[in-house]
This record gives sequence, C-alpha cells and structure tokens, in this order.
Amino acid sequence: MKPISGAAVLTVFLAGAAGAQGALSCGAAQDHWPLFEQLKAHFLKAEFREFLENSGPMMAHEIENYDAYFGVMEQRFPDGFELCQTVLVREEQPGFRQEIVMYLRDDLRAPITLLLTGVTIRDRPQLVYFNYNSTSISVLSELR
Repeated sequence: MKPISGAAVLTVFLAGAAGAQGALSCGAAQDHWPLFEQLKAHFLKAEFREFLENSGPMMAHEIENYDAYFGVMEQRFPDGFELCQTVLVREEQPGFRQEIVMYLRDDLRAPITLLLTGVTIRDRPQLVYFNYNSTSISVLSELR
C-alpha cells in the first residue's frame, strides 16, 4: 500500500470542508468578523487590490505599496484559488483576533497560507497586519 503524503491528506481535508462553507468565505467560526470574511473572499478570488482597499483605516495607506504586496500574486494567481479553509481562529478578549487561512489550487504542491491580525477599536474590528506565504511555517511563526 502506497503511503499518503501530508499534502494529500490536507487537500482531502480542505476539499471536504469547502462543501460546508456556506455563506462564510472560508469556513470560519460562528463568531466571525465580517471584515475578515470580506478580506478572505477577496484573496480567494484574486481581488488583491480590493483586499487592500477594503482592509480598513489602519491599512488604507498600504495601497500605495500594492505592487510590493501583491504584484507577484497577481501574476502567479490571476484567477485566484479553488478553495480556502480557515484553520485557526485565535481570539483574546477584549479585542484581539488572528486567523490563519489556507488557499489551494490543483496546480499547487502546498497551500498559500494567509495570516490576518486584527483588533477592535471603538467597537469596530480593524485589520492591523497581514502576511501570506507558500511556506506555512513562516506564517505560523508569526502567531502571537
């Protein structure tokens, strides 16, 4: 019997989860932040400019750095991804949240992993940091 690779197991897991996503863009927890759901959906559809434009007031100035953030992604993934799955939601009261989301396509050997970090200020969730990488461990090392 041939062993199954970790990537194959992850693909099967994420594919199964994709069917249960419903209205949430990447299968988020019930206590989801609408801002994060919107950003995850933009990333899924390769709407990288919209991702930055809708990221909120703390990241709005970053649109001027669009090419540095997403130039390569726009070239490499112009049609976006086939599916995504939120794999970690970490929330600390009173107003801190991190989410890790994995994005997959059949032509990828490993997922693109996105980290979103936000805070609630004046009762409004705000994105304060994001990062993505094709090496999941690079993103996981940024968890706080």
